[in-house]
Amino acid sequence: MPENTNIGLRPPGSWKKGYQRYFALAFLIAAVAHLIVTGVYHVATERPPSEVGVMVERKEYDLVQPPVKFELRAPKLAKSFSVTKVPSYVESFTPREIKFEPTQVTRVEQTPATASDRATSGRASRVEGSIFYGAMTGGAGAEASWGIPGGAVAFGRSLGTGGRLGWGEGQTAGVDFTPDFTEEVTNVRTGGTGLATMRSELIGAENLTDRFEGFIEANPSNKKKIRGFVNFYQLRWRATKSEPNGEEGWNVFPKALPILQEYAHDSTDVRVTLAGNIKLDDRRLWEIPILFMMGFTGSIQYTPQEAKNLGKWLQGGGFLFIDDGYAAQYGAFNKSVRALLKDALGYDAEFERVQNNHWLYHCWEDFGGPPSGLDDANLPLETDGRTPRRIPERYPYLEGIFLKGRLAVLISNKGYTHAWGQWPFVSPAQGGPLDNARQLHFGINIMVYASTAKGSIIDQNRDKVAAEYQRQ
Repeated sequence: MPENTNIGLRPPGSWKKGYQRYFALAFLIAAVAHLIVTGVYHVATERPPSEVGVMVERKEYDLVQPPVKFELRAPKLAKSFSVTKVPSYVESFTPREIKFEPTQVTRVEQTPATASDRATSGRASRVEGSIFYGAMTGGAGAEASWGIPGGAVAFGRSLGTGGRLGWGEGQTAGVDFTPDFTEEVTNVRTGGTGLATMRSELIGAENLTDRFEGFIEANPSNKKKIRGFVNFYQLRWRATKSEPNGEEGWNVFPKALPILQEYAHDSTDVRVTLAGNIKLDDRRLWEIPILFMMGFTGSIQYTPQEAKNLGKWLQGGGFLFIDDGYAAQYGAFNKSVRALLKDALGYDAEFERVQNNHWLYHCWEDFGGPPSGLDDANLPLETDGRTPRRIPERYPYLEGIFLKGRLAVLISNKGYTHAWGQWPFVSPAQGGPLDNARQLHFGINIMVYASTAKGSIIDQNRDKVAAEYQRQ
């Protein structure tokens, strides 16, 4: 029976081996299935690679040169100098040999004089003892004395016993040689007033260049004898465009003022200096006595503050000369400058014609009215191909604005700045060169009037100096 008990059953070890085989097979199948599923999922979900575009903006800048180029240069000496030795001085003393020689004296026999003779003779009888160029001689009763031939002049009392300069008499023998005045001496320089006192103390306008921008003295007996100094300034203003000749409007004729300055040096004793240009917002404006303003075709650009400063300066004694180099009252410059004056002075900006008998026409050179200008010459300005054609108009007058009776603004529609700077260089094809002597004469008239008018800045400078030298 024991042989039949294990029939139909596996041995105990075979189950374990079978389980291991099945487990390994199942694990292998699961792994393969996992790989298949993962691969399928990866293939199904895989996307083609996308392209990423990067945009780069590239900008190029032009190299701008700086407006001012600084170059380091070695200092330039105005004068050459050389080192010289300091002279040395050696004090030397040479003793002077003095020889004493006996003086031959002749004895004079005297007769006894009475009391009356002595009274009448006085000092006139005592002539024996004297001092003559240092030689000492003896008086009455003296045997001899010693003298210094050619010696020094003796001062003080004589050592003789008599004579005019005897003992106790002194060098002047009691005679008073002081001047005899019949009346008191009066100092004629006291009581002077103002500029006359300044001139008496040898102080002139050249001593005031560091204080003022101008100081001119007129000669009442000869109006052409003026002396002093004045600084010329140009008013620099902004324009909407440059002029046809390439210059800025405020300096459209660069040669105008230099030629006027040279003419003033040759014709007067006034030292004229071209001090440069100045704007209406510059603090130095209040000290400048005269401003020259020129223009051509461009209009003026300004701010309300600049207009206010101009009005304040004119009310304070400034003088403004405006010249339209285009000689056209209808032009843009002429219209804009009148608008500036109206904004600067308000109701005081009344444009009046300057009468031909005004002192402006007679203060230095005599004129019967304004001299001819560009409006009279009628030069064809448009020949350069850039200047617009000018409609010929003549203006036989000058205009001005008067403030408290003083001509403060002078307006010219005649193109005097063109005459000063351009007429000598007009080509022969246009009828040139033209003579501008009368126009330069009138330029000096403008300078003299602006410097001597009552209430002007230079007149105020004269009052300041006169007050300083006023004697009580």
